[in-house]
Amino acid sequence: MSITLIVLGVLVLGLIVWLLSIDGSYHVKKSLVIGAPKEKVYELVSDYKTWKSWSPWLCMEPVAKVSITNDGVGVGAVNAWVGDLVGSGEIEHLELKANESIQQEIRFIKPFKSKSEVYWQFNDAKGGCELTWGMKGAMPFFLKFMAKKMEPWIGMDYERGLKMIKDLIEKGKIDSEVSIEGVSKLDGFKYVGLKETCPMYEVGPSMKEAFGKINALCENEKIEPEIAFSIYHKFDFTDPECTYSSGVPLESDIEVSNGFYKSEYPTIKAVKVVFKGDYEHLGNGWASAYSYLRYNKLKANKKIDPIELYLNDPTKEQDPANWLTAIYIPVK
Repeated sequence: MSITLIVLGVLVLGLIVWLLSIDGSYHVKKSLVIGAPKEKVYELVSDYKTWKSWSPWLCMEPVAKVSITNDGVGVGAVNAWVGDLVGSGEIEHLELKANESIQQEIRFIKPFKSKSEVYWQFNDAKGGCELTWGMKGAMPFFLKFMAKKMEPWIGMDYERGLKMIKDLIEKGKIDSEVSIEGVSKLDGFKYVGLKETCPMYEVGPSMKEAFGKINALCENEKIEPEIAFSIYHKFDFTDPECTYSSGVPLESDIEVSNGFYKSEYPTIKAVKVVFKGDYEHLGNGWASAYSYLRYNKLKANKKIDPIELYLNDPTKEQDPANWLTAIYIPVK
């Protein structure tokens, strides 16, 4: 027993020494130009009553309980939330400089307690207002090792939120609707595809080019697929590079060349999320799927790559608000 206690003591001491050597602080900052005067952008962001319409977290759990004080505006106003996927916490206005900046404090309760500084900056820019959203903070002592991962995770959320603010202001609406369907079965299928590797920020343009080639192949081979898809072989927001395959299912065999390949996607059990809206906001669907996975303590099957199915053809359905995408994350 004494030897076991000594070993445990050495391990705990080693962990503490390691944690003491880690910088647990983080700083995230994302910016986007919005086609509107900064006065209009400031008016939206400074009013907590608008946050539910563009929040990158509440969009995946619109039924979460939200409470607001001071009618949502002014120093001391607090926006609090409680939900299953979004956890619980509150954010408070500390300082507001009209049309220039906002200083806030965010206090998380679940999944763990922490406190951070949040700030907004509103600057004139060509075409409108450059909106900057930032967060500074430090992880609790025993979670310091997660600090560097916080930057891409929060950064991804902030980018999604800024895109929604932009659409809400410029278009008056956000084409993004998430429906979590839980664990479902997806039958396997044979397919033809193109595999591409590109920086994360170029996935959209890269995929558009890939589907141009796929559409040409379909025309030449007289393939009339009901759906298309993308399989994500390497897709990690902590890594700047993405590898994916895009393609269409095959009902019969064809000869391929020019970078195309044939393969088969297996039958899987997976967390399924249906996303309705512009592909620009597909990140909302993926964030919802992974949040559901974590909340329900499900284990991803890392031997099978996640996939998204495009359930209608954007060249035929012209309105992005009606584009349908099914997201599947394989589970064990």
